[in-house]
Amino acid sequence: MKNLQFDVISELSPGEKFSELFSKSWPAYRAWYLDEGEEARPSYLECINALKQHMPELVPLYKKLTTLLDCDDLQARFLSLYCPPTFYSACSQLIYKKEQTALIRNYDFPAFLCEGTIMQSQWLDKKVIATADCIWGALDGINDAGLSISINYGGRLVEGKGFGITIVVRYVLETCSNVEEAIEVFRRVPVHLDYNIALVDKTGNHSTVFIAPDRDICVSHATTSTNHQGSVEPGKPVFLEDSVTRLDALNKLAAQQETTLQDSAAQFLYSPLYRQHDIHSSGTLYTVVYLPAEGQVSYLWPHQSLNLSFDLFPEQTLDIHYV
Repeated sequence: MKNLQFDVISELSPGEKFSELFSKSWPAYRAWYLDEGEEARPSYLECINALKQHMPELVPLYKKLTTLLDCDDLQARFLSLYCPPTFYSACSQLIYKKEQTALIRNYDFPAFLCEGTIMQSQWLDKKVIATADCIWGALDGINDAGLSISINYGGRLVEGKGFGITIVVRYVLETCSNVEEAIEVFRRVPVHLDYNIALVDKTGNHSTVFIAPDRDICVSHATTSTNHQGSVEPGKPVFLEDSVTRLDALNKLAAQQETTLQDSAAQFLYSPLYRQHDIHSSGTLYTVVYLPAEGQVSYLWPHQSLNLSFDLFPEQTLDIHYV
């Protein structure tokens, strides 16, 4: 049995709680960041210049964080998330558009590598609820302007010069109010791996954006995505063998007009969308449902759930046991 502790934290401005999170997480992130040797990572000057060029609105916040944490050179480079080591996940996404609009996603990753932080903040103008990664990055989230976003790894195994996706997700949540603005971010900000980005806003607009460092982005109205991009040729290997199976399941679910949001979300807790930890190295760590118009978030597990909103965000700790 595998376990993961989720810490639900509310701190509008970075302070003591953020510092404690960094102190707790830094040893593991340091080992990851240096996995290929320090010389494989860009210099501080390269990192700060990349931030200034591509995400200038984040620079004052970045400097505030590095000052708060009294960062050394290595820590400051890590926090930029510019040209980090590679990391791959599974994950399944469904943009639900029936009686209401929602974004449902499973995050699949090894439990021992997940930070397990759900944070509410207001670092710039917008309030944000996000599942944290790399301390201040985000795996998925929602802001009080009514924009929700989540990511899947694209499965093409290509790498380029750019940012880790989770800092770009954070940037979108901090600076964008709708799907169109978010798409423009992915047109101009380089990301170092390939991803499938699900976007939904409070007006009901949606998009799935397919990005990769070796080609232009592809903006689509697809409502489903897993871990491949485009059609898969028969007999051609894919990054994860069950990616096509999961996408087929999502497409069938999306086509069922009478299926409610609650019933659709429940399907994410069962195979093939739910990846068991005793079978897969990247098992499902959580299901999350974002309601952008309502500003509400629900985290789901087979035997537990957590409901949050911008109006009601109780801090707590959850111990999740995976089979």
